[in-house]
Amino acid sequence: MAPVGFEWIFVIWYYATVVVGPVILFALVVLIAVVALRINGRLKRMMPAQTDAGAPLGDASGAAGGSDDDGSAERRRLQDGLEHARRELDLADAGLTRRERTVLLAACEGRTFASLAEEMGVSRSTVGTYCTRAYEKLGVDSREAALAWLERRSFAHALSDAGLTDGEVEVALMVADGASTADVAESLVLSEAAVNSRLQQVYSKLGVHSRAELAAMRGAGR
Repeated sequence: MAPVGFEWIFVIWYYATVVVGPVILFALVVLIAVVALRINGRLKRMMPAQTDAGAPLGDASGAAGGSDDDGSAERRRLQDGLEHARRELDLADAGLTRRERTVLLAACEGRTFASLAEEMGVSRSTVGTYCTRAYEKLGVDSREAALAWLERRSFAHALSDAGLTDGEVEVALMVADGASTADVAESLVLSEAAVNSRLQQVYSKLGVHSRAELAAMRGAGR
């Protein structure tokens, strides 16, 4: 006999408390357990790994050394990435297209035209054309000269990072190249006194005392 009237209320309450309620409660328990496991896993990944759960901190030197090595490798990777980005920007400022930059940088790293042609899906002569155009835009005529151009720009960035002004960077670059005070003054349309003043600022900011030390600093960055 089907329930009628208020009997439906009791039927609904019965099924809600006896059947549906436990199912919902079970689902909530499972959900909470899954969330707790995920949080616990994230906390474990965030905590530094230890070589031995019972070992004192002083015995974890190997793990600490590994962490330092990882940190050094990460810093080197970031520095290499920054250097590559700066080279790309310098070449773009010089008017090189994306493909010309790709070919020039790869050639400076020792890649052959044949391997570049295969990788880029073009002919070897096309790669040669890209390289020739890149040389022309930089005002160089060889791979060695292109490398020297890139190294000079890298030294300029290092000087800027050391706090030198644009004018001081210009003077420092020319002096490091071996230019005399008179040559620098003529090239930059400055008096020799102004050049010497900038040069003293360069020495002070870099912690060097002579042209030879400045040139050696540039050579050390190669």
